[in-house]
Amino acid sequence: MTFASMRAALLGGAVAAVYLLPTSASAQMLKFSYPVASDNPMGLAIEHFAGLVDEATGGAVTVRGFPDAQLGNEIQTVTAAQGGTIEMGVTSTAGLAGTFPDLNVFNMPFVINNDKELDAVKAGPTAQKLLDGMSVNNLHGLCIWDYGFRNLTNNKRPVETVEDMAGLRVRMIQNSVYLETFEALGVVPAPLAFPETFSALETGAIDGNEISNAVTRSSSFYEVQKYLTETRHFPTAAVVYMSQRAWEGLPSEHQAAIEQACDDTVAFNRETNQRLEAETRDFLIEKGMEISELKSGELEKIQATVSPVVEKVSASITPEIRDTFFSELEAARQ
Repeated sequence: MTFASMRAALLGGAVAAVYLLPTSASAQMLKFSYPVASDNPMGLAIEHFAGLVDEATGGAVTVRGFPDAQLGNEIQTVTAAQGGTIEMGVTSTAGLAGTFPDLNVFNMPFVINNDKELDAVKAGPTAQKLLDGMSVNNLHGLCIWDYGFRNLTNNKRPVETVEDMAGLRVRMIQNSVYLETFEALGVVPAPLAFPETFSALETGAIDGNEISNAVTRSSSFYEVQKYLTETRHFPTAAVVYMSQRAWEGLPSEHQAAIEQACDDTVAFNRETNQRLEAETRDFLIEKGMEISELKSGELEKIQATVSPVVEKVSASITPEIRDTFFSELEAARQ
């Protein structure tokens, strides 16, 4: 049995057991679905968040995380939360943009340059407006965490120039901005649900992936990937949300506790990402991955190549959202 098939069997058993979990008669359990492993920084953030909620509500509300897409991939989790069959989820802005197109402000390639800029726009009034707007689709937006910046991995060759990307078959999120960005760079996009990625890499159905280093580690992609280039092409902002039905079923004091816990976990999420970044890089090298950076001048060439994508995305976003977002980004750069 392959590693991928073992994971599938284990996760299948976990899904079957989800609704058999015992809960206290006096406590309300919120199932929190997420796509990565529990030892990923996102999994650690959810564990931290759950502890804060438990403490703030005196155990009246408990949060139970379900990692590794046990309850569905990112898109399936959104649909399940809208329908009220699960209570909570965290989905990348790229995964949510099909339902909430204005979230593509976070997905423009090579526009947000570092954690400082990302943190500023995640916590700004534009982000809050986007979260508030999720209620029209039966979700209650709570806050925005992130997985870190995304890098390019593959099994064919080191990537140090734009030309090196040409022809690589790379898995990516099913998001039009991602697809158009990589098509402009000569990559052959392979839209694929996250749980299917390991097997596709293992069998050679695709050549590479574009994901944060932390996910490359926690999902064991280093077992099926040789080369990693720190392109930092997109930040992976991720929205934490609740089913509107579940949210409205909570008393106001518990709603306030959950919102506060989500906001308080933003700093923990950032600190965890930064604390583990260098360690993760060393780990991946130890496991045999070859890590490189783009050659001097290549980033500027790439930015010029994808500039039509940035312009197209920018034009598609509600003008007020777009303008305030860029104002916040510019202020963070001062």
